[in-house]
Amino acid sequence: MDIRTISRVAGAASLIAGSLAVAVPIEITDEDAPIAVQLHDYAQHSALAMLSNLVLLPVILIVPGMIYAARLARGGAPLLAFVGGGLSVLGWIAGAMSIGAGQIALYQGAQLADQAGAVQLIDRMNGDPVYGTLVGVFVLGHAIGMIVLGAGLWRSRAVAPWVAALFVAYPVGHVVGHATSPVIDTISGVCLLVSAVAVAAAILRTSNERWDLPAGKAAAELVAARTP
Repeated sequence: MDIRTISRVAGAASLIAGSLAVAVPIEITDEDAPIAVQLHDYAQHSALAMLSNLVLLPVILIVPGMIYAARLARGGAPLLAFVGGGLSVLGWIAGAMSIGAGQIALYQGAQLADQAGAVQLIDRMNGDPVYGTLVGVFVLGHAIGMIVLGAGLWRSRAVAPWVAALFVAYPVGHVVGHATSPVIDTISGVCLLVSAVAVAAAILRTSNERWDLPAGKAAAELVAARTP
């Protein structure tokens, strides 16, 4: 089989699996609650907490998924694809590191007999400038990046306008929902999953020849030159 076909299938699968993992609504504790309360909630729901930690593994696939979404938009909107894709990937890498570290620290801390020590350690971790920077890069990177990338998907006409709109709705809804209501956050996750499936379908429908076309004006000139 042509390696380009295998590549597109892998990219589409990563986008769907990663988005599904992000969209799974697993709520264990209130992230704004004191650390002692969060540790208590994790201790009370240890099986659910373990499941939440396991879901972190497929979340990693959102990173190559964003790369393939940007590659799809690149032909008609190279600048938006470059900026949006780059920021999205950077943001999700930082997110996987910071969210993963935070969840695992809470899970393991909830198992310790010395809860006061666990609270102190996690408080110090949350106050660490490197950890804080990772969280900031995640919030800004994936929010701004996915909005720009969604604009690229729309501008390039690689997907239907409603797909690009749902793609953009995720980061907006996630930020708003995190600040206001978990229901909005859950709905935004559904928007991400639906748009990811549609983008993945567009990736799979793209021929190997068109997938290999250069970006922007060069692509248009090449298509025109090949047209009899």
